[in-house]
Amino acid sequence: MVEPISLQPKTDAGLTLAGLRKRTGTSLPIDLLQDISRRLQFICLLVLGLIFVNAIFSEIAGLEANRAVRYGGLGAAIAASLAVYFLARSGKFAAQRLLDLGMIYEVALAAVIAVSSVELTWFSSIRLGFMFSPVAIWIVIFPVVVPNTAQRTLVAAIAAALTEPIVVVSLALAGVGAMPAFGEFARYLWPSAAAIFIAVAISKLVYGLGEAVSKARAMGSYELSKLLGRGGMGEVWQGKHRMLTRDAAVKLIHPRAFGGQDEDQTLKILKRFEREAQATAALRSPHTIEVYDFGIARDGTFYYVMEMLHGLDLQQLVDQFGAQPPGRVVHILKQACHSLHEAHVGGLVHRDIKPSNLFLCRYGLDVDFTKVLDFGIVTQRLDEGTQNPHLTEVGMVSGTPAYLAPEAVVEGVELDGRADLYALGCIGYWLLCGQLVFDKSSPMGFVMAHTNDEPERISSRTTNAIPSDLEHLIMACLAKDPNARPKDAFDLARQLDQVTTANDWNQEMASEWWAEHELNIKSG
Repeated sequence: MVEPISLQPKTDAGLTLAGLRKRTGTSLPIDLLQDISRRLQFICLLVLGLIFVNAIFSEIAGLEANRAVRYGGLGAAIAASLAVYFLARSGKFAAQRLLDLGMIYEVALAAVIAVSSVELTWFSSIRLGFMFSPVAIWIVIFPVVVPNTAQRTLVAAIAAALTEPIVVVSLALAGVGAMPAFGEFARYLWPSAAAIFIAVAISKLVYGLGEAVSKARAMGSYELSKLLGRGGMGEVWQGKHRMLTRDAAVKLIHPRAFGGQDEDQTLKILKRFEREAQATAALRSPHTIEVYDFGIARDGTFYYVMEMLHGLDLQQLVDQFGAQPPGRVVHILKQACHSLHEAHVGGLVHRDIKPSNLFLCRYGLDVDFTKVLDFGIVTQRLDEGTQNPHLTEVGMVSGTPAYLAPEAVVEGVELDGRADLYALGCIGYWLLCGQLVFDKSSPMGFVMAHTNDEPERISSRTTNAIPSDLEHLIMACLAKDPNARPKDAFDLARQLDQVTTANDWNQEMASEWWAEHELNIKSG
């Protein structure tokens, strides 16, 4: 996982890997197809720019073509381009619908180009030259910018090419010019015919490259389909198992993320990732992110395949919806304790507990189900060059500045599960009042505050009612001395069960909250 990012498999356009390929027969990477909107917008703006340049050129050159016809055609092109631009920009259309819209736009613009140009290319006493056809140029350009399948490109190109003879015949019947002889038709239409073959060849080339990219993106048994986010250590992709058609979140950790490390050091780091992936995969708590697979690709990229989650992390929860009611905070923390206790018993300390690593999701029929992410995968150095208190960096000290236990920065001290409980206390503080325990401007400021300063009580930093026993327990988790904290995650869960608000949040309330807010949950 990359922080802070919501791993939601649906796109705004409702696009899925299997569904899109079934409907389009495409082998292009899905992220390229999802870029169709931007490509359509680009070509619309390109057309509008060319129209402007053409209008200036026509006036300077003093072309004598029928101005009403020419400017009527340009006006239609402007209207069509603006309409397609805003429809593509609206985000209301799936990639397949945008491809259909692109085909319609290609044919419509070809008709406008034909109306605006045939008087000069077919009927003018001084023709603009043998083999010249603006329609043919358009037919070649369009699939370069907006790719489609070879079959659909062929259909659109033929329809676009036919607009020219249709316009010629229509204008001839209207008396604008003489009806061309058959030989004239053949001589002036063959550029468009050649353009059709070129357009189809371009489509096949683009699709061939797409297939190569798709194969290159294969990680083990998983095919990468959509980039979900980037972070300091690599990327997270939505992937699908080749045989099981199961969605997954695939984290890629690139060798270049290790900076100036030599080859031996890089191999050691990758080996550590491998050991920690194995340890995480061995955990069976339902509140721990499930690991499906891991390995090293041919280019040295370490990949880590996890279950796909539907929901939002605690960072997003507070950012979008503010401080949370005490009962819900207890509900969340107890679930996190279930995951952490199993890990601690197995000798695995998370070391990077923070809001973006605790995820609330739909899980089967349950809602508000908490998942703990990223067990020991990311370790980071604290330095003054890092200004985001929520980010982690590679180096000697493990953790995130705003949630770092005091003992984590003491050289030679081996961390145990109580360091995770300190970070969990920071999360409880954050959930209850919507503020960090210490509000500092630099990582070193956070380190010094967590090491030396006593935090203000939660109730003094919010107008919300905070039960005194819950506040006392959270503050106990924030004790400088690990021995003054709950002795382990099981003990913390037991004490959470005894606070006055332990039963103030239930599945019925959670279901009502999700029903009201799920559509408004924004991806990170």
